[in-house]
Amino acid sequence: MKRAVRIKTVSQWHLLKQLNDYLGKRKVPEEVMRKIYHILCSKKLGKKGFLILCLDKLKDDWCGIEEAVGMYPNKIKVQEDIDEILTRSRRGKIRSWYVSYIKMGGQRIQLIYTTKGQSAYREE
Repeated sequence: MKRAVRIKTVSQWHLLKQLNDYLGKRKVPEEVMRKIYHILCSKKLGKKGFLILCLDKLKDDWCGIEEAVGMYPNKIKVQEDIDEILTRSRRGKIRSWYVSYIKMGGQRIQLIYTTKGQSAYREE
């Protein structure tokens, strides 16, 4: 099972923000934290929906997404539109984080993850 955090409320987001300094190399970038906050405040998730933040990098395939969501007996439907969040590390490396929209039954789930094998480059 991949390491992932389920977030349903803004108070859970505040707790994650406080714990973010202790995550070490799995620290969530500030741009991603802002996006999570905007998703929670926009009320797009509905009453039963939630957001999943993957702390481990996923393989960019269907099995990696299913494993991160962790709801095997149910069929999930991944929508085609995927948003990208570009982040920059202290060393200047660019990393892409992705926001994938998933529907399962009456729930709307948003998955935020980064993938393995990204080539990091510097902009000049």
